[in-house]
Amino acid sequence: MYRSSKYALSAESLNKFSVLFKADSSYPNITINPIEKETFVDDGFIRNESTGETIGFDWEIRDKYFANCKFTFDSLGQFERKIIKPSIELSIQCDSTQTGIIVAWHQDWKNEAKVSKKLATDTYDQDGQVRYTKHFKIYSYKEIKKFKEMLARAFATKEFNHTIF
Repeated sequence: MYRSSKYALSAESLNKFSVLFKADSSYPNITINPIEKETFVDDGFIRNESTGETIGFDWEIRDKYFANCKFTFDSLGQFERKIIKPSIELSIQCDSTQTGIIVAWHQDWKNEAKVSKKLATDTYDQDGQVRYTKHFKIYSYKEIKKFKEMLARAFATKEFNHTIF
């Protein structure tokens, strides 16, 4: 983990979101399954219990630029090191107030050019690549049903990109 200082907060926020997701009774066949032990590959998967299909996801809590369901920018960045992982199809980023998520499909980032940047980590700055997309959606924690609805459409249509929003 490049920001190990955020690990506990990230895990806590994912567990909180998972409880909200599971408490919503809409789409009972769509479940969320956070990883139990860190693998440094992904943070869990969303499963269609009717078909057995899964969508791997990356979870993070943003400590800057996203609070109270308001995102500061018109494009969302993702590290190339995450985009290239075949097990991850969806990025879910929780806002700093843990009241909303911003989601984007990795397929949309794959259609964008890579940008080289200095990336801040806990221990040192590193050179890395990032991609940006304008194709993202914000869901408040009060809109879990809408998020699950979008996931159900993705499973039904096999469209794992912004057209499903």
